[in-house]
Amino acid sequence: MTVRQSTADTGGTMLEVESTWVSAAKMPPTHLHPAQDEHFEVVEGALRVLIGGAERLMRAGDVFDIPRGVEHAMAAAEGRTRAIWQTAPALRTEQLFAGLADAHRRGGSLLDLAPVVRAHSAEMRLTKPPPIVQGPLFAVLGVAAKILRR
Repeated sequence: MTVRQSTADTGGTMLEVESTWVSAAKMPPTHLHPAQDEHFEVVEGALRVLIGGAERLMRAGDVFDIPRGVEHAMAAAEGRTRAIWQTAPALRTEQLFAGLADAHRRGGSLLDLAPVVRAHSAEMRLTKPPPIVQGPLFAVLGVAAKILRR
């Protein structure tokens, strides 16, 4: 992922990145952004996009939007896929991406990811497990991560 226009560059109005995906056997976890809209332009390859429960195939040249609050996930359909992606407003999305990258470098387990997701609930929320389970579970995992210095 390469930042094309940072939060600082746009005064917080948006964040623009260029992202690359490689083929995946399954979709990553479905999530939503409670207060942000996303705009994508597929530059190369094909992207499998699950939006609100419906899967679509987006190819180079396709443009699509994901409004705030809509559940979604995406993965490369085949080979390498690149897209330009805008998130508005930016909020703390750059910090979220940095935290997720660090968590993946530590192994990417739920123990690694839960504290990041919990700290960035204004930017992103997983759709499963339900919030009534997710809140206490992620709180406990966050404490365990601190104890284990993860």
